[in-house]
Amino acid sequence: MRHDAPVVSAGEIRLVVNADDFGMSAAISRGILRAHHAGIVTSTSLMGNVADLDGAKAALAGAPNLGVGVHLALCGGRPVSPPDSVRSLLAPDGAFPARGQEFIAAWMKGRVVPAEVERELDAQVTRIRDAGIAVDHLDTHHHLGFLPVVGRAVEAVARRHDIEGIRSAVERPTLAWVTDPRRGLEAGVLTFSAWLTRRQLGARRHGPQSWGYVEAGHLDEIRILEIVGRLGPGPHELICHPGEAAAEGERAEASARYQRTAELASLTSAKVRRALERRTVSLCRWGDLF
Repeated sequence: MRHDAPVVSAGEIRLVVNADDFGMSAAISRGILRAHHAGIVTSTSLMGNVADLDGAKAALAGAPNLGVGVHLALCGGRPVSPPDSVRSLLAPDGAFPARGQEFIAAWMKGRVVPAEVERELDAQVTRIRDAGIAVDHLDTHHHLGFLPVVGRAVEAVARRHDIEGIRSAVERPTLAWVTDPRRGLEAGVLTFSAWLTRRQLGARRHGPQSWGYVEAGHLDEIRILEIVGRLGPGPHELICHPGEAAAEGERAEASARYQRTAELASLTSAKVRRALERRTVSLCRWGDLF
């Protein structure tokens, strides 16, 4: 199966396998590249506020067939905009809140200024594009784009930069929603938020059907095979979070939620590849869909 597969007819199953969080750490970036070269990953989302942009660009240069989007960040790390211009988005230390839940809480209390959201997201995309990196889609860290205030800003930025792809469609319920009730509840909340937000968006609200919300951080062979079996004709996206173990001296990821090395093994599995071949799934990038 080719990572640079051409666009196929509407009756075929097209699948973007997108790895989020490129640039969050060296170990995560290495794992994504390995999942691309030795596995089924066709696309990645580069952190919009990545600290080492030059290093990320150099790493991506070694994978010319890997599609690249911007993983717009409003939690974790520091803003790209001058802090004084996006004050409503920041914690007292001048950085973004550490967790998405903190941003959601600030939004619910009316503390988030919509113009500042759009200003920061535009700054992130501009920075990535000015570095010479081609961008074919936008999505948001911790799925904050499913909040209306963020979703509208993402659409405005996509229109301004003429970017076609926006992650906006949530998967249909799967068996995993039942077997893992906590994550199923999270997916249900995301589904409602995405539906509400999509109703407020314009022409650029489109995107493939996205899968992997419930499985985020622990996408194993069984879960991938279940999703592959449910794919119908048309475009789909499988969201994943592969990574390698941190090398000696590297910062290890603080969150225990993401089992990145296990996901890497699943995404390079021969069994998964055979399942895709049996269903004649065409692997592609976001840019191939439009």
